[in-house]
Amino acid sequence: MISILIPIYNRSHLIIETLQSIKKQIYENWECIIVDDGSTDNTIDICNDYTSDDSRFQIFSRPSHLKKGPSSCRNFAFSKALGDYIQFFDSDDVMHPEHLLKKRNAIDTADFVVCKLQEFDNEFNSNLFLKDKTPDIEYSENVFEDFVSGVFPMMMVAPLWKKSVLKNYMPIREDLHILEDHELFARALFNKKEYKIINEPLIYYRVGAFSSTNSFYKNINYGLESYFKAKKTVLKLTDSKRVKYAILKMTLGFFRMGLAQRDFKSATYCLDFIKSENLCYNLNLKLKCTRIHFFYIIFKVLKRGDTQFKSLFKI
Repeated sequence: MISILIPIYNRSHLIIETLQSIKKQIYENWECIIVDDGSTDNTIDICNDYTSDDSRFQIFSRPSHLKKGPSSCRNFAFSKALGDYIQFFDSDDVMHPEHLLKKRNAIDTADFVVCKLQEFDNEFNSNLFLKDKTPDIEYSENVFEDFVSGVFPMMMVAPLWKKSVLKNYMPIREDLHILEDHELFARALFNKKEYKIINEPLIYYRVGAFSSTNSFYKNINYGLESYFKAKKTVLKLTDSKRVKYAILKMTLGFFRMGLAQRDFKSATYCLDFIKSENLCYNLNLKLKCTRIHFFYIIFKVLKRGDTQFKSLFKI
């Protein structure tokens, strides 16, 4: 059996589409555990009404003693799961009718199977089932390094995991606003895993709605601490120069975002992280980072936050 785990919060206007796509799965041996995170609208009522005729759905409210947030809800759902396989899912996404079937058939003796994701906005149109706009996922010789470097794409909902494998890396960290999936999967992929790829979009995820990641890109201060915590997990696992360089470039990207927003505290935080984690690991990078520090001091004094001179802050 596959256990589908969904955290939910104030999704009364979207949840029906998600539940419909689960009910329409050709593969029928599943349970869906929904954990409400304290919704203030009628999300719970809608879920109860829509699923009352299907015992495969279980709806819980997050116990009051547990920390608020989607990670806490996912962890609680995991503790209730009875299936041999785990599929994380979001409360505004849509499954292809063959999503669970194709993953269950593909996983065989592998530890997890991953499919492509395709984005959509506004209301879902079933014509998307006939289109594939996403590039294929390529097998990796080092899936851990490719994942943490941003080459191997795997969002929270992309893989179907064997529960016996995933449980070794649970719980999901509840102190992260963003990248909780990145931190979890980094720990899981560091130890060699057998995996399969289905190069078809079987999950459709909505863009434009509120998400913690969108909040981060609009206001870098929102999730910067979580970003650093997640990347510290990665850096504790490996001393790979390739990984360090990838994290250095990502961090400088967020540094430039902070600068553009005139959030000098966050921009400084990024440079401090680069220094503390020794991401400039050779003389060439150290010289470039020195140049970045020099011009940053000038911009900070002048209180300049534009991106006209962003080339000065690249390596």
